[in-house]
Amino acid sequence: CGNPRIIDIGGVPNLLDPKHHDTAFFTIPQVAEDVGLKGAYVYGAGAASSKVVGVNAELMPTEHVSENCRCSRYSKVLEDGSHTMEKYNSSEFGLLANLIACDGKQGNVVEVRAKKRIGKDNFVTCMRTGLAKGLQAEDEKNEKRFGTRQIGIGGVFKVKSGKVRGHVMPDFKPTVMIDGPEVEDWLQFYEMGPDLTCLSVFLTGDPTIAPSNPNGLDLRLEHTHFFSQRTNEGGHYHFDTTPDEVEYVGYFLPAPDVYRVANAFKRERIVAEKKRREEKNSRD
Repeated sequence: CGNPRIIDIGGVPNLLDPKHHDTAFFTIPQVAEDVGLKGAYVYGAGAASSKVVGVNAELMPTEHVSENCRCSRYSKVLEDGSHTMEKYNSSEFGLLANLIACDGKQGNVVEVRAKKRIGKDNFVTCMRTGLAKGLQAEDEKNEKRFGTRQIGIGGVFKVKSGKVRGHVMPDFKPTVMIDGPEVEDWLQFYEMGPDLTCLSVFLTGDPTIAPSNPNGLDLRLEHTHFFSQRTNEGGHYHFDTTPDEVEYVGYFLPAPDVYRVANAFKRERIVAEKKRREEKNSRD
């Protein structure tokens, strides 16, 4: 707790195009300093640095910069198609990340407990959409336009029982990928759990979206990675696969501020617009 803020770094375009695989690198201490919280306690979900682990991999970062304390993990796909999770002894990460940073002090948090899923949405989506509906109802009651206010949350939750479906990114493809079915086919999916520790960051929406700014900050609204402290399981959380058995307990921290760092989507739009103009000028 203490001065919490959500940070969205990079983005999926860095993953899709090989030309960014060797250039899109960041460090947790620098990101913390960039958002005005030097020495922060930082955790969340992201991509490991291929320079550190030798391949593309999922990252579960947990680091208290000022205390020089790091408990990060990463998960990668092995040559036989299985996966493994190991300790990650670096502050560097690649491509993208969704993080929450704070002072690392004791404070009040929100406890959430749930078990026996009855709907289609996963645990995080249920919280996110529930908060969004609450905001909408309050705004309608007060005759305010929904969309100008949003809620950002970071937290840690435990899958106490049941199993989840998760993916682990394999090593990079040498060709440009198109987001959608091609990426889904490329990802490696596994059933994992129980006893999983999940690091999650989510928002009800992008508070900067407006008619004059339809893309807002290109914020990722939901991102959760997990790891086991007993086995070598870890990856990106999708949903639980045993709804009658699953049980969650989590502790969450609302963050009043969100920061966007090195927006890869905006960069791609600028490049595309420049190319369009050059093609137009060549025809004129």
